[in-house]
Amino acid sequence: MPVIRLDDCYHTDPALAPSLPRYEGPGRVVNFSDPAAIDLARLRHHLAGHTDAGAATVIVEGIFALTLPPLRAAARWKVYVDTPPDISIARKTLRKLAEGRDPALVLRGYLEHGRAAYITHIAPGTHIADLVVDGTAAVAEAASVVVRHVRAAAGG
Repeated sequence: MPVIRLDDCYHTDPALAPSLPRYEGPGRVVNFSDPAAIDLARLRHHLAGHTDAGAATVIVEGIFALTLPPLRAAARWKVYVDTPPDISIARKTLRKLAEGRDPALVLRGYLEHGRAAYITHIAPGTHIADLVVDGTAAVAEAASVVVRHVRAAAGG
């Protein structure tokens, strides 16, 4: 089953998306805490590539998947992975540490922009999702819950 990662659909040019002053040095960077930073043309291109290839089901994953109107309108099933913010920020910080990035920048970004974005854009997804899955559960366990739900909804 094809998967589209919204992380692959962000604008990379801060002139084309909401932006913030760069923490280290001059210039601006894309504000990845704003759903308007998603390049909808790139997303449509990814979606068209899979639907043109005959894919009946495409999974779109990312924190703004339930925020973007074109995705909500096209979605047959909407799943929200409910992960408490403290777990999410801890996981992100560990990922950035593994990449050799400064964890202070991750935490600063969360405090200055990420927390508000979560409250405004991401958390409301629990109200429109067909299924809410525990984001603290093991991936295999959460995936099996989703598969059971999709099969039941599809009548099989």
